[in-house]
Amino acid sequence: MVQFAITGLQLPCTEGQRGANFDTARRALKCVPKPSVTEFVVLPELFAIGFRHEDFHRAGPGVPGPATEFITRLAEDRGAYVVGTDIEQAGNRFYNTLVMASPTGDVVGHYRKVHPFQEERDVFLPGTHPVLFDLPGVRTGVLICYDIRFPEVARALALAGAELLIVPAAFPDPRAHHWDTLVTARAIENQLYVAAVNRVGLGFDGKTYFGHSQVVDPWGQRLNRLTSEPGMVTVLCDTSVVEAARSAITCFEDRLPHYPDPIIVRP
Repeated sequence: MVQFAITGLQLPCTEGQRGANFDTARRALKCVPKPSVTEFVVLPELFAIGFRHEDFHRAGPGVPGPATEFITRLAEDRGAYVVGTDIEQAGNRFYNTLVMASPTGDVVGHYRKVHPFQEERDVFLPGTHPVLFDLPGVRTGVLICYDIRFPEVARALALAGAELLIVPAAFPDPRAHHWDTLVTARAIENQLYVAAVNRVGLGFDGKTYFGHSQVVDPWGQRLNRLTSEPGMVTVLCDTSVVEAARSAITCFEDRLPHYPDPIIVRP
């Protein structure tokens, strides 16, 4: 049994202004008492740079760069694992890249978003592999935003041992119901915790980001969920709940390891 805490920072983003967004995140975290157990601090998708593509070339990559430096420094100062995403240069295009930093201020690893959303594909290359962080006591998988619509990615992480799934996102209106349902579904079907942290506020293109940052447990119970205002979601979790859910409803033992192709019946 390992206890751990989730601190999700539901923040707006000033497009292209990394310094201002770093300051916003730093101030927000100071308002949250430091838990006595292992803590995961989660920031929204592209929390410091946003989605205005012309800013990418003007400001340059954040990974490696200023976003990596901010995330690692914040992790060391807080004594927590910190997760955030920024852009990584890839020739004339970019990856949407997640960085996880350790409580000692070191980079644990990276994950490149596998599923850029529709028009994002004009700017972002897709990553090629899911990533599981085999951390002491809490095996942690990561997705980014649109990835949550692809259950096979979360399942692959669960089969590899994930007990926690962290999802930074920038999900806009009018899809709040989709977000709430998908977060809960990924938790239930994989019998793990899902910590999903979404952006809030108005984007440069008129999109409104609705927030609803939340933590859902392996039984599908929502432990905490914010509304559409800036704020912090804080939850204490326990890996024994994962073990209990998987023992009570033996989905992983009962599943077929390989599924044959469907039989197609035509009238």
